[in-house]
Amino acid sequence: MPLPGSIMPKPPPLSPIADIFERDSQIASWTARLKQEQALTAVIRREVPRPLAERVRVAGVRGTVLELAVSAGAVATVIRQRTPDMTMALRREGWDFTEIKIRVQAPAAERRPEKRLSHQLDTDNATALFQLADRLPDSPLKQSLTRWKRRARGR
Repeated sequence: MPLPGSIMPKPPPLSPIADIFERDSQIASWTARLKQEQALTAVIRREVPRPLAERVRVAGVRGTVLELAVSAGAVATVIRQRTPDMTMALRREGWDFTEIKIRVQAPAAERRPEKRLSHQLDTDNATALFQLADRLPDSPLKQSLTRWKRRARGR
């Protein structure tokens, strides 16, 4: 803790997260790989039929082998037929791949929300409501609570 009357040193300026990512070599390599895969995916998607474009993505680059991931076997069949067109389009863009591998990668199953169990009151937990029913004036609410009380207590 600084002494009274002394001036606290100014904290160092905050760095933008993009600068931090560029300085860290591992994160920078991940970012470069992501950008490369996005650029390749854009080229590939321009060469396939529009309804299938969102179902194909670049899964990896291994030297001169381009790996594509598709969501279903039928999509893989159509994409395989378009391999020569995709290879030519990639060459026009400056990418030189000798092989395009296609693998089916089913999307992750959606997690269904857990069923919420209804909160049922037992006789002990409903005592406050039953006491309220005894104090209420004659009304449909009092009649309903009285019926519930009888059923809950087994009479």
